[in-house]
Amino acid sequence: MQHLYWLFGLVLSLPAADRSWPLDSPISKSYAVKGGKASVVAGVDGKSLALDGAAVLEVIDSARMTHKDEGFSFLIWVNPYARDAGQQMIAAKNVYSLNQREWGVMVDEDNRFRLYLRQGDWKTVAAKALPKLGHWHQVGVVVRPNLAELWVNGKSAGSVKLTRSIPHTQAPLTFGGVNDEGRIWQNYFGALDEAQLFERSLSAKEMAALYRPVSVTHKVPAAIPRRLLWDEGSLLPKTSKAEVLEGVSFHVIKKREPQVDSYVWLHGVALAWHKGKLYASFGHNKGAENTLTEEGRYCVSEDGGKTWSGVRTIDVGTEADDLAVSHGVFLSHGESLWAFMGSFYGKRERVHTRAYLFDEKNGKWQPKGTVAQDGFWPMNEPVKMADGNWIMPGFIVGKGNPAAVALSAGDNLKKWKTVIIPRSSRVKNMWGESSVIVDGSTVVNIARYGAKPLALAATSKNYGRTWTTSAESNLPMATSKPCSGVLSNGQRYLICSTTADGRGRRSPLTIAVSQPGQKTFSKVFVIRHAVFAEGPGESHPKAGLSYPYAVEYRGSLYVGYSNSGGRGGNHNSAELAVIPLKSLMVP
Repeated sequence: MQHLYWLFGLVLSLPAADRSWPLDSPISKSYAVKGGKASVVAGVDGKSLALDGAAVLEVIDSARMTHKDEGFSFLIWVNPYARDAGQQMIAAKNVYSLNQREWGVMVDEDNRFRLYLRQGDWKTVAAKALPKLGHWHQVGVVVRPNLAELWVNGKSAGSVKLTRSIPHTQAPLTFGGVNDEGRIWQNYFGALDEAQLFERSLSAKEMAALYRPVSVTHKVPAAIPRRLLWDEGSLLPKTSKAEVLEGVSFHVIKKREPQVDSYVWLHGVALAWHKGKLYASFGHNKGAENTLTEEGRYCVSEDGGKTWSGVRTIDVGTEADDLAVSHGVFLSHGESLWAFMGSFYGKRERVHTRAYLFDEKNGKWQPKGTVAQDGFWPMNEPVKMADGNWIMPGFIVGKGNPAAVALSAGDNLKKWKTVIIPRSSRVKNMWGESSVIVDGSTVVNIARYGAKPLALAATSKNYGRTWTTSAESNLPMATSKPCSGVLSNGQRYLICSTTADGRGRRSPLTIAVSQPGQKTFSKVFVIRHAVFAEGPGESHPKAGLSYPYAVEYRGSLYVGYSNSGGRGGNHNSAELAVIPLKSLMVP
């Protein structure tokens, strides 16, 4: 079937879509709303759906769509409500955690429309003009056998050559975000209307003919004031302008060498100084992340991190009941060294925390059982508070993945109470790996967002028992686990990737610091960049330097972190940076 339209007095035919979605109701037989809320608002013609920044529309029985050898064409009307909101996916066929990557078109971190296509890695093409908030734009994708094109408002915005076919996977077609095995993210905040799929590549004339100007506009929701983590009187530097720390020494804790030991996955370095030795633990897996073959492992240095022992095991779990033990945190307390390890059954199900006590006589870790439940996974070292309890920051796997802490019963480290930190009503999808800053009875929790490259912050005034909501702060931060604390000189610190233009990129590895006694960060230093030819450690333009963990010892801050070496899937090496405290002073 073809549709007719008028041009210069002539009646011309429009190509008919093979599949179309009016997107005028949240209730449909052709798609399901997941994760958040979709509301009916004014559309291009009639009604459209406004997504709340947490919802995704998943098209039913769509795995085989866009798989024709002749290519395909896709059109959708979009009315964005927010800039600087991370990657806002408009339409996609991706399930990243299952390595199902095909294509996606989004409002990207730089606020431009951008098309992503899987070609071994991602190839992209972006529009030059920025979208206008509250206005309708028609975004189109045309994929030909050797070329892919991005269209905006009836005009070609650019193209990229294809050297191979786009993968054919079982990923569903989604609008407004990605359903990544139950994790709803890369959410779009705004309205969508009239999605159309053509199982062939349309010509330039056909693409131009399918566009018509639209005068309908939407009132953009007002922005909410953000929590203060960064001193607004200080300039947050761009990556190229950020000062690189001097006097830092670097070491490799565990090189990635699957050809030697068969381990392909490593993540979640934790550190502890105990009786003059430096311990480092991490999750290790010969298979994929968050699977039964995950192990909690560690190694030891007797020379301050310069050289390391062979890798040893804390716990491998039990195959009989599908128990896996992964990365966690250390605590050196008195004569004892504790390890609290994130653990799960099957594929990251029934997550909990297990405790282990190191027996120095036989060099073995003694299991002390489950000490925190409810999905709690510890992320940073427990901190002793003035009320006599310890507070261990982490997050809950499931239930929206909020930030959380575990509180001890005094020095009884085998009994912890999990406290979930509530989310702001505007924070929908998060992956709340968190850290804390303790100041008397006041505790600040800094958490990974997930939906945006922005730190979330919450405050407790009663030693972590109750909390304000976890809400957006004024500090950009990559979507990675943060590490924070207070140095012995009174400076607060936050280690992650925080620069003015870093967006979601996990490099450079940075440390934000305050002046001694101040409550907001005012200076950012680069610990190291992704490209690091002088070494040691891996150097690659796309290296992810992530999941930092820090301990202070004798005038230095020891920072462990994962280095992806430009690989995906958290196929990391484990590395160490040793920072003299004097290098972190702010004038």
